[in-house]
Amino acid sequence: MGCVPPPQIHVPPARPAHLRQLGPLLPLAGLLPGPVHYAMAGGGSHGAVQWGLLQALAETDLVPDALIGTSAGALSGAVYAEDPVCGINRLAYVWAQLDTKFLVGESWWGNLTNARQIALVDNAAVRETLSTILTCIEFADLAMPFAAVATDLATGRATVIDSGPLIPALLASSAIPGLLPPVQIDGRLFVDGLASANLPAVQAVRRGAGAVVALDTGAREPTELSTASRKVISRLAVVLASTQRREQLHDAALQVPVLLLPTPENLGGTLDFTVTMSAAREAYMLARQFLADLVTLYRGPLAPGLYARPGGPGLGSLADGVLRPVAP
Repeated sequence: MGCVPPPQIHVPPARPAHLRQLGPLLPLAGLLPGPVHYAMAGGGSHGAVQWGLLQALAETDLVPDALIGTSAGALSGAVYAEDPVCGINRLAYVWAQLDTKFLVGESWWGNLTNARQIALVDNAAVRETLSTILTCIEFADLAMPFAAVATDLATGRATVIDSGPLIPALLASSAIPGLLPPVQIDGRLFVDGLASANLPAVQAVRRGAGAVVALDTGAREPTELSTASRKVISRLAVVLASTQRREQLHDAALQVPVLLLPTPENLGGTLDFTVTMSAAREAYMLARQFLADLVTLYRGPLAPGLYARPGGPGLGSLADGVLRPVAP
């Protein structure tokens, strides 16, 4: 019998000497014209990537002026906006424990044969999870400006929700069509923002951002063609997210500087929570080095453009003309 390898502990190494020489906090704030908005993408279980990205940003002198998020990004953004001092620490507990059962219940696969209902599962489990995580009831209770993005089911347009009760807005932003039911707010039905603005960089600019830091959830290839419900949902999410991502980044970067933090690739399904720690660790390390390279290569304030790793996954030809490379 072969030896069974020991379980791996996902702990990032200490900062290398060349990063420590840049100071206790990376001087990032002076590069970005304010106000600075964090735009946080949806991505299901891959939202853990943003926890790692936020850890890297916390090692700079940058403090965001506002946040906007879609789906999983809306959850992380709301937790951060409740109290920026402890938000990243709280997200550690969220992503260390979050699993499918907290979002769709224990027996959701048993509902897959019922094709008559409006969604495969109700949103009772995710509502309960949100009420357990969040302290604030209303947007007005948050410590910093925050908005959630959902898709108006009647028009298909991205809708920014930044007032009223917090939990219904987060439910709407994460209501994956077919899996979770639409959410009614002020007489209109909303579904997951994935269908209209999964990485809401343009919406951040429209809300007055002078610079945008884009916190994506990792580029990935579509799953193979299949009629299985889990694979259909996963493939649809990837296809929609990829198209939205390129358009959002390109259009926002024409107007303001946009930092696209690097993320891990091909993390698997968005309902797979088994790689949470490793995904967050890799995202943290990638972003930490990217930010160090950025402050070494550029002097502020930055001009409009997309500041990203050259040849980064998922950028495509839409990056032409706006890409400002941040080479390692």
